[in-house]
Amino acid sequence: MEASKAVKISRAECHAVLGLAIAVMALTVLPYVYAMQLANPGEYFSGFIWGVDDGNVYLAWIRQAATGKWLLANPFTIAPQDPHFLNIFLILLGRFSALTGLAPIVVFHLARFIGGVFLLYAFFLLVAELTSSIKVRLTAVALAALSSGLGWIVYLQAKMSGLPLGAWDGLRPMDVAYGWQAQPEAVTFLALLLNPLFVTAMGLLCLVFRYGLRAAGQPGWRNALICGLLLLLLGNIHSYDVLIAYSALFVWFIIAAGNGRISWRVAVARYAVIGLLGLAAPVWAYYASHADPAYLEKVATSTRSAMPWDYALGYGLVFLLVLVGAVVIIRLRRTATGVANEKFSRKLLFPIVWAALGFGLLYLPVSFQRKLIEGLHLPLCLLAAVALVELHRRLAGRVSFALVLAVFLLLTVPSNLLFLADCFDHLAVNNVDLLRYLMPPAYLSKAEKTALNWLEANAPPGAIVMSSSLTGSHIPAHTSCRVVAGHWAETLNFGEMLRLVGYFYWPGQEALVRRQILRRTGADFVYYGPQEQLLQQGMAAGGQFKPDAEWNPSVGLPELEIAFVGDGLRIYRVRE
Repeated sequence: MEASKAVKISRAECHAVLGLAIAVMALTVLPYVYAMQLANPGEYFSGFIWGVDDGNVYLAWIRQAATGKWLLANPFTIAPQDPHFLNIFLILLGRFSALTGLAPIVVFHLARFIGGVFLLYAFFLLVAELTSSIKVRLTAVALAALSSGLGWIVYLQAKMSGLPLGAWDGLRPMDVAYGWQAQPEAVTFLALLLNPLFVTAMGLLCLVFRYGLRAAGQPGWRNALICGLLLLLLGNIHSYDVLIAYSALFVWFIIAAGNGRISWRVAVARYAVIGLLGLAAPVWAYYASHADPAYLEKVATSTRSAMPWDYALGYGLVFLLVLVGAVVIIRLRRTATGVANEKFSRKLLFPIVWAALGFGLLYLPVSFQRKLIEGLHLPLCLLAAVALVELHRRLAGRVSFALVLAVFLLLTVPSNLLFLADCFDHLAVNNVDLLRYLMPPAYLSKAEKTALNWLEANAPPGAIVMSSSLTGSHIPAHTSCRVVAGHWAETLNFGEMLRLVGYFYWPGQEALVRRQILRRTGADFVYYGPQEQLLQQGMAAGGQFKPDAEWNPSVGLPELEIAFVGDGLRIYRVRE
């Protein structure tokens, strides 16, 4: 038999959570303000303190959507494509950029701020659905907003070893950046700091679960309908998340029917409504990938999961308390008395289901394994909150709970602080220390920004630009051009494109070879600036040509004409 139970949330509690969410997001703005101050006179800050390459991909999509496009193309490849990528979130950001005249990077960070507040509040609503303990609710939100793992210990160990972090072959927790890489999907704070798409998707996932749980326990069809529509939106915005949504709700409906909360007939019917309403998004994603071979090839780019112990260390103390919290919940179920002496709710078993399935999905035999970790930090924080509150209860109030929570948070934030410090180290040298990973610079010179503005004003939409991959990362983010090489995943056959670019900029290269490369790539413009010169210096250091050899595109290639000249920078137009 179905039972309905109203969720009681006081106005003061709502205000407290909103205040915390806004304060946390305000803190995430400060690193960007500091990064702007690090810029030298005349330099332009790209707007990203980490993952400039990935950030530029989002800006390129927002720019396309601002022009009125619904199906977004991949401007980082010259491969033939038939765009079918439809993303409501990016389209809304693009339309907002066009309507307000705000630059895509400004819209990106506005969406990040609003999306972060939305995520934390949506998570709070989900937790409130699971427990009536105010301590557990607020603790779970605080842990989700600020906690990380023990990666900082391993990071310092790697640093003390004297080896470059890229050569470190020890443990690699995913909550810190090893020279260039971390997993912002895995740690909520990093997602809040870096990516509006991630936080918006995780907030929607929380609401999907909230209404899905209601549909499994309350009378009527309203909750199932809302859950299905939210699942449809989630699947469109971030299709990877529907796997955990479908899986966790499937198991939960079986548990609800098995416990007699609803009949099997009602459970099947409501899950079918939810599943069918949300099905259009993954079906479209499947169709879009197979309708465009270029998109399918990009989707197939391998992003493998880390080892289980790396994830365990990456969640650190939170992960240890997860085990305690799960045991507490299972034991309390037998006594029907929950944390803080509140009446036990069977719904509190749901984060155990979510966490267990979430870890299992990480090792599905699919190319996008690592992306399936998105949102997993949330149920872990909820279980850790249950453990903290119950452990404090057993202390019989001998220590203030606020003090216990504060100390625990202090022990779980070092990786986040170290991540920021690592970002600032890279920014201080404009990502030069990340060249071995082909990370683009975070700051552009005045001449580079002027050249990008010239391309936007003078190059026809879709024009192909030959450049280094470092410049190629920025060009689609600021212009409507495509590039030969610009992103490790978005540029199809990235290794081959890098070789073509290297052969083209090779000083002393024969004109015939350069001409063949231009014809093969279909380049309309040739960009020659600081990053291309840096590429040549790297080849010189490798002994691939004589250091005094000069690369002069005008020699032997009359089809190249100078179209733009800046401070140490030239753009050539390729004449037919």
